[in-house]
Amino acid sequence: MNILGINTGSGASICLLENGRISFSIEEERLARIKGKGGFPSHCLDYVIEHYREFLENIDIVGLCDLDADISEKHELVDRYHKRFKGSSSPKGATAKLRATVSPMIPESAKRAIRNTPAVAPVDVVGDIQRHFKDFDIPVDKFYSIKHHDCHASSAYFGLAREHDRPYLVFTLDGGGDGECGSISIGRAGRLERVASTASGNSVGNIYSNVTYLLGLSPHEHEYKIMGLEPYVPEKYRGPAKAVFEKYLGLSEGGKGMVFERTTEENTNWVGLKLAEDLKFMRFDSVAAGLQEFTEDIVLQWVRNAIAQTGINDILCSGGVFMNVKINKLISEMPEVASVDVFPSCGDETNSIGVAFSAYANANDGKMPEFDKFTLGPTPEYDMDLAKQRYADRCDFETLSAPAERIASLLAAGKVVARCDGAMELGARALGNRSLLADPSQQDVVERINFMIKQRDFWMPFAPAMLAEDAAEYIETPTTLPPGISPYMMFAFDTTERRNEMAAALHRSDKTARAQIVSRDLYPGFHEVISAFKAETGRSVVLNTSFNLHGHPIVMGTCDSIDILLQTELEYLVVGDQLITKRAAD
Repeated sequence: MNILGINTGSGASICLLENGRISFSIEEERLARIKGKGGFPSHCLDYVIEHYREFLENIDIVGLCDLDADISEKHELVDRYHKRFKGSSSPKGATAKLRATVSPMIPESAKRAIRNTPAVAPVDVVGDIQRHFKDFDIPVDKFYSIKHHDCHASSAYFGLAREHDRPYLVFTLDGGGDGECGSISIGRAGRLERVASTASGNSVGNIYSNVTYLLGLSPHEHEYKIMGLEPYVPEKYRGPAKAVFEKYLGLSEGGKGMVFERTTEENTNWVGLKLAEDLKFMRFDSVAAGLQEFTEDIVLQWVRNAIAQTGINDILCSGGVFMNVKINKLISEMPEVASVDVFPSCGDETNSIGVAFSAYANANDGKMPEFDKFTLGPTPEYDMDLAKQRYADRCDFETLSAPAERIASLLAAGKVVARCDGAMELGARALGNRSLLADPSQQDVVERINFMIKQRDFWMPFAPAMLAEDAAEYIETPTTLPPGISPYMMFAFDTTERRNEMAAALHRSDKTARAQIVSRDLYPGFHEVISAFKAETGRSVVLNTSFNLHGHPIVMGTCDSIDILLQTELEYLVVGDQLITKRAAD
């Protein structure tokens, strides 16, 4: 059975599911080479036409995310923030101004979502897809759609549930989609049953994004910077900001504590002007810390209430709020929780997987699809020949007999090495195949990588990637986490006394780490690199951060990688078995 999952709008992406297993998945941003590119995934569909024609000729189902289709680009979402705040430097009368000046700018589809009323899709996505695939004659009856939060829930349940007949409590939480911003479902025997839903306009994710904008950062992108700043702020400075947020959102008693409910008149989608007034004169770092702590508290109480109401304590999570690895860490430590897992890169970019999983289970009487890896994109060999021709006068290419050993030697010598090898990772996390690597025991390596290429804020840590067999020597792992612990960087961990061996990859104030556990099964090539590094240094951990320029998507192939090599101070690039360096000037 061939199923094509498609997500439009934010996190535009596709997923190819063949007989219950993902054969390929990619985001629009990687092919368009525009970070955060959303809208209609035309580049993705063109790629499928070029490389997977047989799949399309035998397609059974086209799964579409969301009932109220949205093809907004990321810049359009950010523009809405600009419009809301334009001319509003003085927050006097913020509530009245919000209604009078902002309401006409809110798209009708968003207003319908806020009211939680049925709506006709603003665009004909089915027709657009049919026209894109005009040579393949895909009739309307092959299309399958589910609601936004059912996509999130399906990715978590069908992707992560390890026992078919065991009940799982499935949580989804984000800014909103199809009139909802959160849900709780019970997954069992290949079926999902909704038990609670939070209507749009009551979203902790929206509050987080509004504050991200107020602090001069990019909403729907830089929320992680607020999370990263939180540990640096003493408790006495975060309290006043946290108290502000507690006046905006709580948990409904009528919903038995399983439904978020705003406690202010303003809808959380458009609450920024009031926040600007209430947070006036507070330091930016205190605001960030207060927001993170408020979010942690309310989400944990939400989870606690749902466990108490349902009696189910094996939980699975998806949706953008669960990209917050510190919240995930705290959930994993809750005494009420027996087990927990979070779907990798669980923003909207993985909803194309969720709808494909749901379509497969629905068509096969609840049969579970298979999910066993997240390196789902193209390999870099596709443009190696082109790269050797294009850059012959500017780069030297050396064929390596043992690439892992050479990378390890360079890392041990204090060098930063870019690695592009194997299938490309999907989503926000670089998992070793499109990564910048370094020795994390060197404290100055963060500054060097930022100077060379990344240009990240000084307080943002990189991630340690460690061998699965040695992980217990570096991090403390709750028993609630699944076998394999954290292969997709979705949890933060407390660290052990060997933390100095990865000092450059820690949250410096609380010494926690967003660790990647690298197993031989999931990441054979990357595991070989770290094993070779261990053989040279005795240390089983390397620094891992995504291979991209600041503000640009992660590299896809050889040419993208060489472009960065030539534009930056980066010295060493390994693509497959090729060591690529800049040719010295004559």
